[in-house]
Amino acid sequence: MAKNIKKITASQPINFRYLYKRLFKYTWQHKFILSLSLVSLIVLSLTNTAFLAIIKKITDQGFGSEIADKQSSLALLLLLVMSIRALSGLFSSYFMKSTSLKVVESLRSDLFKKIMMLPMNFFDKNSSSHIVSKLNSDVQQLSNVITDIGFNLIKDGISFIGIVCYMIYLDWKLTLVFLLLAPILAYYLKIMSPRLRAAGTISQNANGELIMASDEAIAAQRIVKIFGTGQYEVSRFNKISEKIRKIQAKLIRIASLNSFTVEILAGVALSGIAFYSFGKFSAGQFAAFFAALLMIIAPIKSLTSINDKIQIAIAAAKSVFGLMDEPSEIDRGSKLINRAKGHIKISDLTFKYQNSKLNILEGINLIIKPGEKVALVGKSGGGKTTLINLLPRFYQIDQGKIFLDGININDLKLKNLRSQFSLVSQDTILFNDTIMNNIAYGNLERPVSLEEVKKAAIAANAWEFIDPLPNKLDHEIGDRGVRLSGGQRQRISIARAILKNAPILLLDEATSALDSHSEKYVQSALDNLMKNRTTIVIAHRLSTILNADRIVVIEKSKVIDVGTHAELIRRCKHYSTLYKKGLK
Repeated sequence: MAKNIKKITASQPINFRYLYKRLFKYTWQHKFILSLSLVSLIVLSLTNTAFLAIIKKITDQGFGSEIADKQSSLALLLLLVMSIRALSGLFSSYFMKSTSLKVVESLRSDLFKKIMMLPMNFFDKNSSSHIVSKLNSDVQQLSNVITDIGFNLIKDGISFIGIVCYMIYLDWKLTLVFLLLAPILAYYLKIMSPRLRAAGTISQNANGELIMASDEAIAAQRIVKIFGTGQYEVSRFNKISEKIRKIQAKLIRIASLNSFTVEILAGVALSGIAFYSFGKFSAGQFAAFFAALLMIIAPIKSLTSINDKIQIAIAAAKSVFGLMDEPSEIDRGSKLINRAKGHIKISDLTFKYQNSKLNILEGINLIIKPGEKVALVGKSGGGKTTLINLLPRFYQIDQGKIFLDGININDLKLKNLRSQFSLVSQDTILFNDTIMNNIAYGNLERPVSLEEVKKAAIAANAWEFIDPLPNKLDHEIGDRGVRLSGGQRQRISIARAILKNAPILLLDEATSALDSHSEKYVQSALDNLMKNRTTIVIAHRLSTILNADRIVVIEKSKVIDVGTHAELIRRCKHYSTLYKKGLK
C-alpha cells in the first residue's frame, strides 16, 4: 500500500477522489489492457462528433439529383464511422471488463490475506458471514467503479465535450444558453448526493445482514428443525429482504428522479432551440444541432447516474478498505526456537477480553516442566480455555508474562511460537475436503506420505471407521464434517494433532465427543503421544485427570491450588466437590 495513502478510520469520510486513489494501484497493475481500453473509449466517444458532422453534410448535400455523385461517398463515410464506432465499443467494453475482473481478483486476494493476519479479537466481534459479505458483495460493488463508473465517465465525458465543442462550432451563443442549465443540474445533484450515500450504506449493511441470517440458518439446520423454528428463520430472512427491497426502491426512486430532471431540462432546451432556429439555421445546421442535443441527453443522464453509483461505491469502499486497514496481529518477535523442550512459566498473568470490565484471569503463576502432563479443572467460565489460548498468543496479554524455554513468548516470531503447539479443541474444526487433507492440514509446508497419515489415524483410533469407507482417506467429509459422527470428527481432529508432532499439546476437552469405547482407545493413544511432551489438558472427565502429573484448580479467574489428584482430594474442598460431581 502506498505510503501517502492514509488509513480509514470509523468516522473518516470517503470521497470519490480518495476511492480512486486507493483503487488506482490495483488498476495500474494492468496498465497495458487499461491503456487499450482508454484508447478505444476515446475513439468511441469521438465517433459521436463525427456522426453529427456527417449528418449535417448528408442533410445539406446529400439530397437532390444534381449531387448524386456525393451520395455514395457520404453513405460509405457514414458506414465507416459506424463500423469504427462498433469496433471501438467492442474493444473498450472487453478490455475494461477484463481489467475490472483482474482488479476484483487482486482486491479479494489482498483482503483475504489481510483477514488471515487479523487477531482473534476481531473474529470475536465479527461474524464469519459478515466478513464473507465484504469479500463478496462489497468487493463486487467496488468493481463497478472501474466498469460502470470508469467506463461511462470516460466515454460519456469525452462524448459530452466533443458534442459541446461541435455545438459551439455551429452556434456558440445558443450553446452558451444551453450550458447555463448546468449549474441548476449541479445544485440538484449536490442536494441528492447525501441521500444516495446514506441509502448506499444502509443497502451494504442490509446485504451483510441477509448473508449472515441465511448462513446461520443453513448451518444450524439440525437445531432449526428440532426446535421447530423454521418459520421464525423465514420471517427473519423476509424482514431483512424487505428492508433491502425498500432501500433499493429508494435508490431507484432517486435515480429515476435524476433522469426525470435531466429529461425536463433537455425538453426546455430542445423547445427553445426549435424556436430560436426558425429562419436562422440551414436544414443541415438545424438537423446537426438538434441531433447533438438529443445525443447529449444520454451522456448527461449517464453522468448523472454515475453519481448514484459513486455514492454506493463509497459505502463499499469504506467497508472494504476499512477492513484492509484493521490492525494486524502484533508480531514484533525476532527469536526462533527449533523445537521447544516444553518448559512453560506463567508469571503474574492477568487478562480480560476487550470491552469486558472483569478479568477472566487474575494473578496466575504457574510453572510447567518439560514432558509434564498438567490438567486444568474448574467450573465453566473460570478461564481455563482462555489460559490455553494465551500460550500461542491468540490474544495479547494485559499484564504479566509467559515464557517458553526461558524466552518471553512476545519475543518469539508468531509462526515459530505456534509451530510448537498442537491443539485439539472442544469445537471440532474440519474442512469440506477429504479425510486425508484434514489430517495433513497442519503439515502443508512439507510433503506428507499416505503412510504417515494412516499411522496418525490409527493412533487416534480413527482407522476403524476410515478403512470400511469406499474411498478410505480420500472420503469427502462434507461441510464442517457433516458426513461424519461427532466422535469421528473429534478423532480426525486428534489425528491431525498427532501428525503435527509438536512438542506441546493443548487438549481442550479433546475426548468430550467420544463414546466410552472410543475414548478408551483414544486416551491410550494420547497417553503414548504425551510421553516426552508437555501436555496441558482442560479436563471435564475423571479419566482425563487421574493420570495427570499435576492438576491446577481454577476458580473465579484464579489458581486456588495445584497438586496431584491424591493431594487435592485431601486438602482442597473445591476440588473434592468437583471430583464428586464427576468434574462435569
